Amino acid sequence: MNGKTVSIDLIIEKLYDQYGFRNLDKHLVAETIWDAMSIIGTPYPFEDKPVDLTIVNYKSILPVDLYSILGVREKSTGTVFREMTDLFQAFGIPAYEAGTEVEAYVDPATEETFDTYIGPEQTSEYYTFKTQGNYIFTGMDEGTIELAYKAFPIDVLTGLPTIPDNAKYIRGVVSFIGERMAFKMFLNDQLTEKKYDLIRSEYLFNVGAAISSCHGLSHAKMETMINRWKSTYLGPEHFDTGNRYLGSRE
Repeated sequence: MNGKTVSIDLIIEKLYDQYGFRNLDKHLVAETIWDAMSIIGTPYPFEDKPVDLTIVNYKSILPVDLYSILGVREKSTGTVFREMTDLFQAFGIPAYEAGTEVEAYVDPATEETFDTYIGPEQTSEYYTFKTQGNYIFTGMDEGTIELAYKAFPIDVLTGLPTIPDNAKYIRGVVSFIGERMAFKMFLNDQLTEKKYDLIRSEYLFNVGAAISSCHGLSHAKMETMINRWKSTYLGPEHFDTGNRYLGSRE
C-alpha cells in the first residue's frame, strides 16, 4: 500500500470489461465498495484523519466517513479518553469541575522541562467516551474533543469512494462487486449455477489476495513490530514461567 488511490470510474470500467455488465448505477457501485472495503477489513486502505468535535449535553455527532476510532482526547489539556463501560454514566453523575493544574517535569537525561497536566479529582468517568448510533457520548457535559479515526477515502470533488492503487486490492473489490451482482442474476434465473460458481470461486481467491496484500510489512513497519515485541519481552525467564506474566504491564 503506497497511499495512492484511484477513482470509482476505474472499478466500473473493469466491471464492464471483465463481466460484461452495462449501465451500472454509479451510486450503487459506490455503496457496494463500502461493503467490500469493510469486509476486506484491513486498516491500511483507510485514511488517518483528525477532527475537533464540540460536546453539547454529553454528546456530538460523528463524522460521516468514520470507519473506526483510533483515539479521543480533550482538546485543551490533551487528556486521553478511555471507553466507558456504561452509557448511563454520562448522565447519572453531575458534571465535574473542568479545572486542571500544570506541574513542571524535568527530564533527568536531557534536562528539558515539560508541562504535565493533572486532571481534576474524580475524573475516572469524566474522561470517557462511547459511540452509539451516529453520536459519540462522553463523560463531560460540554467542551471540545479531538477525535483521531480511520476514514473511508473519498474523492473531494464527487463525494464518491476511492480505492487504493494496488492491483490485488482493485481486483478484490471488482470481484466482490461482480459476485454480488452475479448472485442477484442467479436468483432471478438470469445466470446459470455453473457460471455463478465460477464467478464466486474467483471472488474468494481475489478477496483473499487483497487481504494478504494489505499485510505485507515494509522495513519500517518491521522495525516497529520488532520494537513492540521487545517492549513486551520480560527477560530470559519469560517463557520458563509459562503464561503467568503475559498479561502484566511492564
